[in-house]
Amino acid sequence: MSGSPRRWLPGWQSALLWLLALITVPLLIDQWRHRDAPDQAPVQLLQDLQGRALDLHALSAEEPVLVYFWATWCPVCRLVSPAVNDLAGEHPVVSVALRSGGPEEVTAYLAEHALDFRTVNDPGGHVSAPWGVRATPTLAVVHRGEIRSMTSGITTGPGMSLRLRLAEMLQK
Repeated sequence: MSGSPRRWLPGWQSALLWLLALITVPLLIDQWRHRDAPDQAPVQLLQDLQGRALDLHALSAEEPVLVYFWATWCPVCRLVSPAVNDLAGEHPVVSVALRSGGPEEVTAYLAEHALDFRTVNDPGGHVSAPWGVRATPTLAVVHRGEIRSMTSGITTGPGMSLRLRLAEMLQK
């Protein structure tokens, strides 16, 4: 017997196990956190800050749409919003400003932070409630009216992009 202790797993197997845990644990947390979310995007009459009607079911008919619930007072949203804004140049994005004041305040915030994604104002939380949104930021991927994934908290641009691509690849 040699003097060195035996390792539990070789290096590559240990790294693979950690990688699997880093992927699986957040997915399980998201599943639990959004257990009350509907399977279908709520049918709502929405209007963006420019006064244009918004039909999420029609918008998501051809390709997945990222629905981003955020707030002007949310510190984590300040980290996530620039990535959402970048993604809006490549994919359809609809944002919902939750309890962030009137249209003027939300429009001023968007301009001040150079954010130009399409935004629906939700001052009373009536748009967000049917989605089961309990925290900001929350991101949902909707394809053909179906909510394909939902996550809350800090999310990277590549993570958002991956969720959109997976929704498109895993069409039912």
